[in-house]
Amino acid sequence: MQEASVITNRTTDVAQALRLEILTGRRLPGERVQLEGLRQEYGVSLSPIREGLSRLVAEGLLIPSGQRGYRVAPVSIEEFLDIKTQRIDLEQKALRESIRLGGEDWEIALMTAFQRLKNFEAKRWQADELPAWEERHHVFHHTLIHACGSPILMRFCELLHSMSDRYRRVLMKTSEPDRDVTQEHQALFDAALGRNAQLAEEVLRAHIERTGATVLRMMRERLAS
Repeated sequence: MQEASVITNRTTDVAQALRLEILTGRRLPGERVQLEGLRQEYGVSLSPIREGLSRLVAEGLLIPSGQRGYRVAPVSIEEFLDIKTQRIDLEQKALRESIRLGGEDWEIALMTAFQRLKNFEAKRWQADELPAWEERHHVFHHTLIHACGSPILMRFCELLHSMSDRYRRVLMKTSEPDRDVTQEHQALFDAALGRNAQLAEEVLRAHIERTGATVLRMMRERLAS
């Protein structure tokens, strides 16, 4: 039993470490990821590595390549548009249900998550503070919808959010001078806490669409260069 627990923990560690490398752009789209290289890098056996890689394949971050290797999943405008569309639809549904079903515990969790994010909004583009902002940003968006009452819906929302974040974090390297992200988060928080589901859904859609427009512009600029 203890041995199985150790393997599970190692699998989680490998998956989390590699996921972060992909999301932050340390491992670029199309880059080869080989089992032996990971075994040497992380100092674990192949069994937890294979399991960890299988998780990332399921998340759409890796694709199998050859008999013993993988590649970081490629990026494309078509895929990003599909991710964005599905994410908006599912997160709006989850947000609507979370507002309907969420009780006092959800409200308190949401207030805490928003304040933690707000404390770091001004540090969003500081390289040494970016990981902390990303963590708080993820927790805020997760908390908004986690009271929806459907673990399956949450699982799909988390997957799409992770896939979308990969595009955002790889392509958006500078701030957007014509955009106030802090105000967008404030409006989303106010609408959700005020139990205005229709407004909250509209604000969420606009928030995701604005980020999507910036990512698409940068993708097209990269393709044209």
